Amino acid sequence: MPDEPLHQPHDKLLRSTFSIPENARGLFRHHLPPDLAAAIAWDSLKVESPSFIDPRFAASESDLLFRIRIGQSDAYLYLLLEHQSREDPRMALRVLGYIVRIWERFAATHPPSDKLPPVLPVVLAQDNRPWTTSTRLEDIIGIPEAMAEQLRPWQPTLRFQLLELVSMRYEDLGGTPEGILALRALKAEPVGELLSDPVWEKSILSVLSEGALERVMRYLYDGNVRKEEFADRIRRLHEEPLESIIMTLADQFRAEGKQDGLKQGISQGISQGISQGKQRAMQSAILHTLEIRHGQLPSGLTPAVESIDTQELLASLLTAAIRCASIEEFATHLPSGTTP
Repeated sequence: MPDEPLHQPHDKLLRSTFSIPENARGLFRHHLPPDLAAAIAWDSLKVESPSFIDPRFAASESDLLFRIRIGQSDAYLYLLLEHQSREDPRMALRVLGYIVRIWERFAATHPPSDKLPPVLPVVLAQDNRPWTTSTRLEDIIGIPEAMAEQLRPWQPTLRFQLLELVSMRYEDLGGTPEGILALRALKAEPVGELLSDPVWEKSILSVLSEGALERVMRYLYDGNVRKEEFADRIRRLHEEPLESIIMTLADQFRAEGKQDGLKQGISQGISQGISQGKQRAMQSAILHTLEIRHGQLPSGLTPAVESIDTQELLASLLTAAIRCASIEEFATHLPSGTTP
């Protein structure tokens, strides 16, 4: 993704992470109301749009639009990252403006007989204190109590889903590993917790793709952290393959300076470290997951897993380790000749 001058680095982390459909599906399926999430055909989700950002707020937010199917109808999911230093009491009005723009663009490309599609707005609030702002448009419209019954039907209604990161526990942030870590980093940044344990959880870091690991390390290193403490946080990772990957990044940061390290050193360091450590990290994550879920492992299972060197197969086995109800069921996923 090319460098952009506006609202960095939050915008880049949001867009690069959740413009991947798998990550977006994980975010929405976990955090939308269950009855609504159950009605959406998640395999229909597609990234739809460029930004609808109002230039007045370009430095404080970023957005993504997704097309989905609900039943037999098209609809949209609109994700807005808000990270102003102060909450906006008229957030519902701004959301209404963005929805109108989406409808206007739809109307410009469809015949008048086509009904406007529903738009489901989700605001991801990155702040260091809880909001008091209402999520309903009707609450910011001043209707005299004596005329409420007469005037209310004439007013537009709207509600947006608020995901307030500061009020959510790290362990309650759900989705794919990449999506979870991005949300944890966004939550941690405004409260000064970028070096905290939830952001550096080994079981998540060890299964990230090369690109995802690069994006998160870029965000963490570029955050408001002391670089000595950043390096110390890396040293505290005890899983050697993962440590070797990220230590290479730290070496590049120190050798080339912040800007060169971010733009060149990260990609060079990951290329060198991934080839040596990623395979072992995946194997370790599989065995660790099985041990947590099923207790002591059969003696032949560890060498069987460690003999596998294909990244695609290891990723499939990690999924099986998470989902399988028993060691015996997991063993059916091992290739012939490696079964313990």
